[in-house]
Amino acid sequence: MTEEQQMLRDAAERYLRDNYDFNERRERVNRGETLSQTHWEAMAEMGWMAMPFSEDLGGLGFGMQECAAIAEQFGRFLVTEPLIDSVVVAGSLLTSEGVKSPTSLVEQMITGEAIAVVANAEKDAAPSFVNTRSTLEETPDGYRLRGAKVFVASGARATHFIITARLANEFAYVLVERDAPGLSIDGYGTYDGRNGANLSFDINLPDTALLAKGDAAIEAFAFARDRVMLMASAEALGAMEAAMNATVEYTRQREQFGQPLSSFQALQHRMADMLIQVEITRSLVEAACRAHDTQSPDAAQLVLAAKVKAARAARRITQEAIQLHGGIATTDEYIVGHYFKRVTLLESWIVSRDEALEKFIAVSDAA
Repeated sequence: MTEEQQMLRDAAERYLRDNYDFNERRERVNRGETLSQTHWEAMAEMGWMAMPFSEDLGGLGFGMQECAAIAEQFGRFLVTEPLIDSVVVAGSLLTSEGVKSPTSLVEQMITGEAIAVVANAEKDAAPSFVNTRSTLEETPDGYRLRGAKVFVASGARATHFIITARLANEFAYVLVERDAPGLSIDGYGTYDGRNGANLSFDINLPDTALLAKGDAAIEAFAFARDRVMLMASAEALGAMEAAMNATVEYTRQREQFGQPLSSFQALQHRMADMLIQVEITRSLVEAACRAHDTQSPDAAQLVLAAKVKAARAARRITQEAIQLHGGIATTDEYIVGHYFKRVTLLESWIVSRDEALEKFIAVSDAA
């Protein structure tokens, strides 16, 4: 990690530690407020929303190494604001090579005025992102978009949706505003304290709504999915490390048979194993981010490996944390159970662990 990346990580940790109180977050989520306007504006002012965009678009031109430093802290403090979903993932689809980039929208995303998210998953559809049953038909005035999407992460608060569809025999994706006539949004809260939405649509769109089609759309989506896996891995890393630290602190305070739990060798071995898994995951995530940023030949393999390792390690560590805490960890008032909920959702966010494992095996066999 470079000095600049360390400073970025430290600044994020300091802001969230001082301002993102878990109990306040829990109360806000219980009221159905998954986005704090105060925090959202602060994130924009600190430049976090400008990180992945090029300087030509008003961004900072940062890579995934810098974005991962922020995502890790988001996992540690269970941030519910959809910054990663919008500027990193959707932002990648808006600015990839061959895409009709809507500059005005990107500018609004950088200032926090707009939230764009990806709507790709469909009910009972295979995991491949090109396997969409939504259709896009040419009309005299533009296009007609018809279909439905499910599990749109952060969709309940989004201002814009990037929706995938089939244009004749080509894969394509379009940009749709939240208030577009013919778009129905069924928002809901998710068990990790965030929000999602299911969409149904029969919309007439102008020519400008089409962002990309054919090979350009496929390449852009493949690139964005790599970034999804990196961000999910980095956030899971932050969550699992925080769960481990909470467990270590708890076992130092909790006594059994007149001794702190941390003095028992069997528990020491279990927590040592948790630490090993955290550090292995950290090394792999950092290597994958570097490879992605430098377009290394082994980038695809490392990104997939990081996703699989982070998902498995996060589930294992958060489950261990719950078991070592006992019943208190299952209560809504205690933070450890919330880490488990978040990493469980991250495990299947856009690219599932099983899909990543299958692709890793395929890539490794082909190498």
